[in-house]
Amino acid sequence: MNLPVGGVVSSPKAPRMLWLILGSLGLSLATSLVLVPVVRWLAHLVGIVDAPDAERKLHRKPIALGGGVAVLVSVFVAFAAVISYDRYWGGFELEYIQARWYGLFFCAGAMLLVGLVDDKWNMRGRQKLLAQILIISVMIGTGTVVESINLFGYQFNLGPLAYPVTVLWLLIAVNALNLIDGADGVATTAGIFISLGLAVLSWQHGSIMAALVAFCLAGSLIGFLNYNRPPASIFLGDAGSMVIGLFVGVLAVWSSMKSPTLLASAPVAILAIPLFDSSAAVLRRWLTGRSIYATDRAHLHHLLEAKFGHHGMLLMVAGLCTFTTVLAILSTYLKMPWLSGLGVVMALGVLVFTRSFGHAEFRLVVIRLSSLCRSFLISPKTCEDGKTQSSVPLQGTGNWESIWNPLVQFAKERDFARIKIDLNLAWLHEGYHANWSAVRLPDRVRQLQLKIPLFAYPRGKTELICIGRLEVILRGDDPKAYSKLSELAERLMVLRPQIDELLTALESTGSDETESRSSVGVADPLSVV
Repeated sequence: MNLPVGGVVSSPKAPRMLWLILGSLGLSLATSLVLVPVVRWLAHLVGIVDAPDAERKLHRKPIALGGGVAVLVSVFVAFAAVISYDRYWGGFELEYIQARWYGLFFCAGAMLLVGLVDDKWNMRGRQKLLAQILIISVMIGTGTVVESINLFGYQFNLGPLAYPVTVLWLLIAVNALNLIDGADGVATTAGIFISLGLAVLSWQHGSIMAALVAFCLAGSLIGFLNYNRPPASIFLGDAGSMVIGLFVGVLAVWSSMKSPTLLASAPVAILAIPLFDSSAAVLRRWLTGRSIYATDRAHLHHLLEAKFGHHGMLLMVAGLCTFTTVLAILSTYLKMPWLSGLGVVMALGVLVFTRSFGHAEFRLVVIRLSSLCRSFLISPKTCEDGKTQSSVPLQGTGNWESIWNPLVQFAKERDFARIKIDLNLAWLHEGYHANWSAVRLPDRVRQLQLKIPLFAYPRGKTELICIGRLEVILRGDDPKAYSKLSELAERLMVLRPQIDELLTALESTGSDETESRSSVGVADPLSVV
């Protein structure tokens, strides 16, 4: 097989192979259209459903999960059918099936099983992460190892870092698609364009089998989208999103022209949108002190939906994925590696600077870096007596400054070392983070630290929702420390009606998704030391 300029397959058999591979897309699409209603019925029968709640899952009735079963089975059926046709009636035009392909389907099946268990019984985050690492380790055992990285024409050999980098890359891919699966049709739409991009890239580079599997995956997702588009009657669930992530993560490596052990910039650029969403989520949680397993409604799809509506959000996701994919493909065809990077920068720049997504995370990073740089330049006197303050509205339009400013004034008057608030009202699409702190905190052994959870109790609901937390640090050797905590509790009770009024206003003007009216409670500070 010859590869001319740009890497496009050039062979007398190429047109027949292309039609055969394109046929796999139609076959997987048809199989998916038939299988999804069956899987949906079975999911309701065995109770693998996504039930609504008062905080994040705002659909009005339980929706079937397990869409990944239909997706994976459709991919396998189409792949097996095309291979069988080629072997017995098509003249053996496709490649031999190497052992790594059996490994991929085995690992996809294992990932599907883990996802189904999570969809049914809600595994802990660390348990799911461990299962993912074990499955990825099996994938590595079949020979999938990223031994080098090619960034914009510059290749870097990883040496002993090859194995951990491979695990990290596949974990990122698996969870990126998982995290973006938070609204009807989002992960499916992104998966379609990513799969088609990887299919074209694989075909360009002569990776025929990778192109076949990518087209099978795209076809199955197109069929699934018929049932997953808003209003969805079935969700991918963790089972589906993790399987898609595993496929695209592996195909991004195998689609390379030079070597199936090289991770190039073009395939990574194709995955740029879900990778940006997952990176922003981890960054946001880390910089605000939340657990990386914490949930919110501040993902890409949530913010785009709030700004453009559901169908507009899907069009935006499709458009951004198409843009990065087209430039990634052109970068390999024209041998201009920088094009893929330009596409990513332009797409992400549009999101950040139009404040559609990523602007809050950008501000958090700037604040953290500014604080770090200032710590190297500050004078000793300022270090002893100085204070720093920052606030970032992460999401929404609530006037949380009216709650925060009195708390800062209280902390100044009582000589607190730090007071910090972090709010996450998912059902209202509201988020707020603020910090007031002494430049130099007391030694850790002398600190009296207190974390106070804040709660909302929606009217008509039986589920108490934690909407955030307040953190304070005092000098432990301050003889008035405990009386100051008592005063803080009294101040929070004074602010309670104001918080309640703000929530009521937000609920009445902000969202049609809820008609409940919230009242806020504050935990006893001394009970949560």
